Amino acid sequence: MNLKIYTPILLLFASTLILACSLGGITPQASLPTPTMPILELAIQPDATSFNTVGQVINFQYSVRNIGLTAVAGNVLATGMTVNCPAMNTIGNLNDSLDPNETIICTASHTVTQADIDLRSINYTSTATINDINSNQAIVTISAQQPQLLALTTTANPTTYEKAGNQVVFTYVITNTSNSDVGPAQFTISDSLISTAPFNCGNIDTLLPVGGTVTCTSTYIITEADANLDSVTSLATASGGASAPSAQTSVAVHRGVITQSNPATNLTSGSTISYTVDSGDWIWQIARCHGADPRQVIAANPQIPVPSQISSGMVITVPNIGSKGTIYGKPCVVKHTVKDGETWSSIAQLYNADPNILQIANRNILTVGKEISIPRNSAGTLGTSIKALSLTVTANPTYYQQIGQQITYTYTITNSGNTTLGPAQFTVTDALISATAFNCGDATTTLAVNATVTCTAIYTVTEANINVTSIVNNATASGAGAGPSLVATVTVIKQ
Repeated sequence: MNLKIYTPILLLFASTLILACSLGGITPQASLPTPTMPILELAIQPDATSFNTVGQVINFQYSVRNIGLTAVAGNVLATGMTVNCPAMNTIGNLNDSLDPNETIICTASHTVTQADIDLRSINYTSTATINDINSNQAIVTISAQQPQLLALTTTANPTTYEKAGNQVVFTYVITNTSNSDVGPAQFTISDSLISTAPFNCGNIDTLLPVGGTVTCTSTYIITEADANLDSVTSLATASGGASAPSAQTSVAVHRGVITQSNPATNLTSGSTISYTVDSGDWIWQIARCHGADPRQVIAANPQIPVPSQISSGMVITVPNIGSKGTIYGKPCVVKHTVKDGETWSSIAQLYNADPNILQIANRNILTVGKEISIPRNSAGTLGTSIKALSLTVTANPTYYQQIGQQITYTYTITNSGNTTLGPAQFTVTDALISATAFNCGDATTTLAVNATVTCTAIYTVTEANINVTSIVNNATASGAGAGPSLVATVTVIKQ
């Protein structure tokens, strides 16, 4: 091999290899360090979520935190609101800087103005700055609370009056018309027609949800002065909770004539009439509307064993009409459908009825929409308290065959008056059983209207009874100032 030829080539290859190795050994440059600086984070927290009153003070907590890696010295400056901050050397590690992860808490306040009320909101936008380092922008909005609002409706029943002493019942309904609960609180009504001072409506702890209501009533008695006027007017407002008084309601009650019957002109005082019973009639009311004595009416109708139980179509005798009051005549009883807000007194006034008799006639049940019986023109007729008893007697068995056989008599005493009787000892007088009256029921028995008490007695058939065709038993009942009742008769037949 000719070394002269290849020597330059070898030298060139070696030089290239050395250069390549030198280039492959270049040392890389080191990366730049991460910048370090303070970063401020701002948060604003109000102590109220809403407002509703001029002069209300809302306080803010204004918190600035350093979430960067470097401390920053200086005072806190705020845009958009005035803040009060503590000295920097009173927080954290007590140096003059806001160090990483340290928070300085400042305060601010705002007093609600009428302009805020009108705008319905308070808005703040703020940025905190320390030594030219700015925080994020914080926005806070506080909305006005809708005021608690009440609405009042007032109705009068009846809507007319005739004379002094008439009663008018005012019904007040308070409604929560705001968008939040009102209460619990004592709601009140201010109505100068009723009282010079507000009076309570509902319980002391009434809570009205949105749309909720509370209802109360008050009775006004027509005065002599009112009787000379064309009308009387109720002006009322409602209050309660944090609400302002409601808008005023105005309800006028006008002087007029209360609905009632005029006295009948075709019936003669002192006469005796035949009366055909209408649906809903009862003997005492028939007597009242003819100015008759109910005891005389009962006595004149012995064919009716239980005076409290008469039915439509029966013909009864009414003696001596007009002897106890005005003769009004039919109809003695009418029907009335109860309306919202009506009371016994207000309904009674519409028909010249006695409120107590009206209640008794309807078992003291007054329900809106219910049809009730009205004893027309019962006011001032025969008073409100009539004590009366009726007696029924049954025998078991109703026949007999031999001496010594026993017959059980059952006596049922009914309060057929219009007032509660007792507590008292009710008795039965039955000469077949005893020469003296014997007790029926406990010594403290109380009978409501139409209520009953029952007792029994046993009779043993004698030889004298065997010699006749029947045993006739005549009995009466007494007690609690009532009676004796009409005689009840039962006959047991000999077989």
